[in-house]
Amino acid sequence: MGDHGTKEDFFSCFVDDVYGLTKLAPQPRTILDIGANVGFFSLAARGIFPEAQIHAYEPNPRVLDALHANSLAGGFQFYPEAVGAAAGWVSMIDQSDSNQAQTSALGSADQGGIAQVDLATAIERLGGQVDLLKMDCEGAEWDIFKAVDAWHGVRELRMEYHLTNGRTVADVRHALNALSFDITRQIDQQGFGLVWATHTR
Repeated sequence: MGDHGTKEDFFSCFVDDVYGLTKLAPQPRTILDIGANVGFFSLAARGIFPEAQIHAYEPNPRVLDALHANSLAGGFQFYPEAVGAAAGWVSMIDQSDSNQAQTSALGSADQGGIAQVDLATAIERLGGQVDLLKMDCEGAEWDIFKAVDAWHGVRELRMEYHLTNGRTVADVRHALNALSFDITRQIDQQGFGLVWATHTR
């Protein structure tokens, strides 16, 4: 993979540390990467947290060969699945850089869909507790926010948000506050942004 988006992800994870991996304390034991693309975040996390259990999710078939190779190099587990509030099936809208591909819900697998697991299942696969959730899923976060009970199993959140369907920055803050997260850092850009947040339980 060598598209512009992949290069952006490399710099974001390894050079700029936009997800604040070097600032986390205590060190996470379980890390969930939703919207892994080719796996640069999971690779960066492995370099800083060599003992952590890391699971990466990515539904886009176009990047899976690269993700597989990086998972072997980084010693993390990957799932070629989307994550949502509920299990189901999705298709990919992949017309630009790979890191901008989006999922669209399907009614059934008969339409040639890609499997989606619910957030609770992704957390359960890590033992029921996620110390760090990184999420960059091009708008699918709004569906994942609906899995209210599952979010109790997340301690730290680092995410890129997307203001799809007329949503606002205030909607982002409201959604996270409703899930009992305190926002500790927020960078707003045109139509998207970055949030760090901590669960207040």
